[in-house]
Amino acid sequence: MRPADLWRHSSFRLALGVTLAVLGALILVGAVGYTVLHRQLADRQDARLMEIFTTLLQSDAADQQDVIEAINARIRASPNQSSIFLLRDAAGRILAANVRDVPIKPGWSTLDAAVLGVQADYPYRVFAGDLNGNFLVVGLSNADLNDLSEIILTGFGWSALAVLVAAIAAGAWIAYRLQRRLGDVTARLQRVAAGDLATRLAVSGRGDDLDLISGEINQALSRLGALVEAMRQVSADIAHELRTPLNRLRIHIEQAARHAAVSAPVEDDLAAAIAQSEAIDQTFSALLRIAQIEAGAHREKFAPVDLAALLGDVADIYAEVAKDAGHRLRIEVAEPAWIRGDRELLTQSLANLIENAIRHCPAGTTILCRVRRQGGQVRASVSDTGPGIPADERDKVLRRLYRLEKSRTTQGTGLGLALVKAVADLHGAELILSDAAPGLRVDLVFRQIVGSPRP
Repeated sequence: MRPADLWRHSSFRLALGVTLAVLGALILVGAVGYTVLHRQLADRQDARLMEIFTTLLQSDAADQQDVIEAINARIRASPNQSSIFLLRDAAGRILAANVRDVPIKPGWSTLDAAVLGVQADYPYRVFAGDLNGNFLVVGLSNADLNDLSEIILTGFGWSALAVLVAAIAAGAWIAYRLQRRLGDVTARLQRVAAGDLATRLAVSGRGDDLDLISGEINQALSRLGALVEAMRQVSADIAHELRTPLNRLRIHIEQAARHAAVSAPVEDDLAAAIAQSEAIDQTFSALLRIAQIEAGAHREKFAPVDLAALLGDVADIYAEVAKDAGHRLRIEVAEPAWIRGDRELLTQSLANLIENAIRHCPAGTTILCRVRRQGGQVRASVSDTGPGIPADERDKVLRRLYRLEKSRTTQGTGLGLALVKAVADLHGAELILSDAAPGLRVDLVFRQIVGSPRP
């Protein structure tokens, strides 16, 4: 990664911004702390100066010579001139001093060392006042205060520089690692865009935000791959399923044309062609209906539905049909079972289950329709004692146009269970195909149950 590219990365800018914000806060806190500390030390220095001045003032009250000797003793004790003294009498004569005689105003002042004739780099804090007719100047060097300020500022400056360099290095490292992961994400998404829907984004396992995003994208890719595969399978199934009826339709039309050419009757050929075209139209209508259901177009029609009563009504309708086919149709309903759904679609799906059992089971089969409540669920089932469906075929029969009989000799389009699956998904229900030992059992498990509506 080039240094010029660092600023483009939000991670680097974020790290640098946080560091600058922390440094700004530290500078503010340090400035306040330094000001308070400097003020306290300056106050202590002023208090010390006043203590010295007061001590000399008390000595002068006893004897002026004692004051001069006391000042000279303090001068000898400060060979480096960290403390300065200047004593003048009323006539302006210097009685004791270790600095140049310069005009100094009474009270507090801060003077440069050069003004006082001292070879030093630090200023002096000075207090001047009357000493029983004499003029006394007492001062202390600000060396300690200036050294402390220099130490604090130098240390803080180096610390701030170290923190800034560390922040830049950390931001660059984070940006580099993030760039590597984003580069991998970009490369994999480009493969997806090129049609490789089996590609998945890498997940580090640390559970960070990029892992969460990668996981969501992987789930979306899985769903997209399943949808594309389903579309591809549907396209192949449509092409395979409609080839035979379209060929039959063409044959009927060609036969009608040949019969018409020799003035032979064509009514039977045209009737067969119309029946074949109606079958094709029914197949496309069923496919369109399934697509509309999967798109959620019927959710606005949801209302409380008593599934027990609904299955009883459907079973009553098909009772005579089952009897004519040599089957025995039974219904077991213990109590009302209210769910929220679309009555028309639920009726169609239950009718499809009963029709499939009647159509694909041999004579003498018992078909049992049952609805019962189990805890917070409602389970509707249609089972039979027929040949059943092999376990490895149960997921396949839920696909559009898939038929268990490869010969396609029985009536049907292979869309009945696909429509039931679409209705179940629309209602948030689970469709379960299991072995009835013998036969097949189909369960619809609804979880969006409701209480009995008020009359």
